[in-house]
Amino acid sequence: MKDFHNIVVPFEIEFATLTANETDLLYFLGFFFLINIVIRIMVNRYPLRIYQNGKQYLAVFEGQIPTITKQVEFKQGDVAPVPPGGVLPWQDARYKINDKQVLLLEDYFRTPSDMTVMMMPPKSNDE
Repeated sequence: MKDFHNIVVPFEIEFATLTANETDLLYFLGFFFLINIVIRIMVNRYPLRIYQNGKQYLAVFEGQIPTITKQVEFKQGDVAPVPPGGVLPWQDARYKINDKQVLLLEDYFRTPSDMTVMMMPPKSNDE
């Protein structure tokens, strides 16, 4: 921090419009990046799409790098609710798919029963 004034950049930093001094600017930038990371983590838990083919499902999530997608394949019954805990207001929307914590809302599905069917274990042929 001692050499803060000796940093050479191709532009002039005008910190007086946002903050009172350099320390406030560093706090501002630190919290800005922290909030961006938290938002990024939350966005990565929302599936962009869920495709169904019989009892097989494919959930598409946004990757760690923007414009890259990650796919998670799972079967009917692999989705389990996460026990409530923490301070988040959407406790009832937290689920696990193959040990990946996701946020699922009934609005993602054509009908709420589609979500219920996805969570039910498949019936065996013996029954």
